[in-house]
Amino acid sequence: MNNNERLVDDNSTVSIQGNETTNSVERKKVKKEKKSGITIRELTIIGLLAGITIALGVSGYGIIPLGPLNVTTLHVPTLIGAIVEGPKVGAFVGFIFGCYSLWQNITAPNILSPLFINPIISVLPRILFPVLAYLVYLLLWKAPQGPRILVSAFMGTVFHTIMVMGLIFLLYADMFAIKMNLSPDQVLGSIVFLSVTHGIPEAVFAAVIVTPVALALRKVLRKDTPKKEKTDAVTSTATTVGADANKTTEVNKIKSVEENITK
Repeated sequence: MNNNERLVDDNSTVSIQGNETTNSVERKKVKKEKKSGITIRELTIIGLLAGITIALGVSGYGIIPLGPLNVTTLHVPTLIGAIVEGPKVGAFVGFIFGCYSLWQNITAPNILSPLFINPIISVLPRILFPVLAYLVYLLLWKAPQGPRILVSAFMGTVFHTIMVMGLIFLLYADMFAIKMNLSPDQVLGSIVFLSVTHGIPEAVFAAVIVTPVALALRKVLRKDTPKKEKTDAVTSTATTVGADANKTTEVNKIKSVEENITK
């Protein structure tokens, strides 16, 4: 083997070893993220949506007083997180939503705030409803993305209202009757009435807002890209890398020949 061939082989070996090292590091990063149970991207999205939730609440746009209850738009980021990134992200954002609701009822109470100081009412439903919204999204897997997201957001909000008002009825029916000046026989009818008059507007609002936002985010994050396109993209990248490696090898060959001619 002459010097030129030896130089080419050495350069090729170094290039292959470098690629293997890079791939090994990437695999270790992916494994580490999987072991931790949550990826960096998911943490970033949770932080962003949680920040939007708190901003909506602090600005006053997230909780709108309407009679004895508050009509909330704070659940919108939670639904977006669940539909775009899955139930885990939705549950985390929902937890922040619930904690803010708890704090809001402590610092700015209304007539029914004593009921919402209980985390079972103020926090638990906010963790569960994005999971249910995502299940609806999965069940509608044959539907086009637009209607699929719209129905999931609407039903997620309905589940949220049913859980909150249902827990109030189960745990605080007597206190609800006292606060609202109702007889015990009127409690169920009043809760159903409030659920409809507050829950339906919330559900419609959520469906209208969540659908275009979730569609745009899923497109940006390539959530709806067919697997074939993703495979083609990976193949194209691999081909480009291979071509670059071949060019590097050719350049090294030319350099080695020039050095020998000079000598």
